[in-house]
Amino acid sequence: MSESKPTQLEYRENLGLHTNILDIDHPIQENQPFHFKFYNMNQNVENTLYQTLDRFLLQLDVISIRDSVLAAVKEMVTNAIKANVKRVYFHATNKNILNEEEYNEKMNDFKRDYLEERDLYEEGLIKHNYGVFVSFVHNKSLMRIRIMNNIQLAPEEIKRIQFRIDRARTYNDLAEAFMDASNEQEGAGLGLIMTLMMLKNDGLSDSAFKFESVGNKTMFTIDIPAYLPKESVESEKVEKLIADVDNLPTFPKTIQDIQQAIDKPNSSIGNIAEMIKRDIALSANILKLSNSAAFRRGDKVESLDRAIQLIGLKELQSLLYSLGTKQILEDRFPAFQAIWEKSNESAFYAKMIGQKMALNKSSISNLVASALLHDIGEILLLSYEPESMGKIRNYSTSKELASAISMEESAFGITHSKLGAHVGAKWNFPDLYIRAMEYHHRPLLAEEFHYEIVFPIYLADMMILVNHKEAKSSEIPEEILKFCKFASKGDFDSFRTKIREQFQVV
Repeated sequence: MSESKPTQLEYRENLGLHTNILDIDHPIQENQPFHFKFYNMNQNVENTLYQTLDRFLLQLDVISIRDSVLAAVKEMVTNAIKANVKRVYFHATNKNILNEEEYNEKMNDFKRDYLEERDLYEEGLIKHNYGVFVSFVHNKSLMRIRIMNNIQLAPEEIKRIQFRIDRARTYNDLAEAFMDASNEQEGAGLGLIMTLMMLKNDGLSDSAFKFESVGNKTMFTIDIPAYLPKESVESEKVEKLIADVDNLPTFPKTIQDIQQAIDKPNSSIGNIAEMIKRDIALSANILKLSNSAAFRRGDKVESLDRAIQLIGLKELQSLLYSLGTKQILEDRFPAFQAIWEKSNESAFYAKMIGQKMALNKSSISNLVASALLHDIGEILLLSYEPESMGKIRNYSTSKELASAISMEESAFGITHSKLGAHVGAKWNFPDLYIRAMEYHHRPLLAEEFHYEIVFPIYLADMMILVNHKEAKSSEIPEEILKFCKFASKGDFDSFRTKIREQFQVV
């Protein structure tokens, strides 16, 4: 791929870094790179890098691999900054990082000393001009991302990086990497290994990722072809998961009967309440739902008739899909309660977002029902594969990844969102709910017709992750914010803080 000659980089305050472009909307042209230079990650730098990445992925129509490429860029940039900070540290301690004996001696103290005097060492990055350079460029057939820093790596560093790259190429899936890394310490580079496994799972060959260290330049390059073939052969693990799902009971007939009764012209709250009262568990669940944050208005609801009146018959018809699901899953799967509570919080946030978007009553009803249902697959995966799911969660939380979805695909051959959609199809759920299950982690892959339901649920989940410091709002694609009537990421964060307080009060 041809690239233009080095260009003068100027500091752009609005972007928070040095660059050759004027602003984030600078035209993307073939073989014309976007260059960025910065010393450390902050909110502005993250916003610029992630928005730029989205724009290039959309330009080449490969947005489907956003999760794995975003994870790779974050991993490489974090490693580059860490390598630069090491140099500052070795300068400050008058040690030679290229001397193997001195390197091994000081690396035992590096992490502790860096945490204690972080600001001091990060000031040294600017003083010594240890920057990180990121470039994006594309042509009709290829997109290239390059992460570079202007340092010479120590022999021990090169050896460790190359060892991890070679090792990642020997694994068939991420589960193998978890097993192999279980007894290793922090220096094992599990992050790099998992990143490469995710890229591989998304159809990138081993040659798509390159590492070079020559003189005072260290470079990581990711080449993304416009056409990404993916194997369609299902593994034994996927076949077993699907078989387990297919063995679930059919959707409760009593609930189907109630839904059909609501459709009749002469249906009334009294008639429907009488049908529901025959099912004690369903009656209890409707009362609980009416007192949840998404529906409660004022005093606690004590009677079923009042609960149905508060929710509304048409809304109840939609919500019965989630209540029927609850009846089937809660006694069978130990992970149910935690996910159900999270889904209730997501439903409240999604409803508030829907109101901000000025959606009509029917659309908001579908939105709440979909939000309650959207993580069915996570309940199943957490129950079927608790150990690997626990490791994925721990890693994604520590790395502040907005989505662990690519890691699930690498480990199991299927994501919880696809597994959930399979359950929705088995139980003949409305297509709108199935798409919410399937695309809530990869919203840009949904058909435009489903944006109105998929985007708010994605944002609701992101609110929960950001609230728990497991993700950052900088990772949210701009087009989703705009569609949901948020003027900026700052607007989103203000709204998130406000409705979080409302949820905690209920």
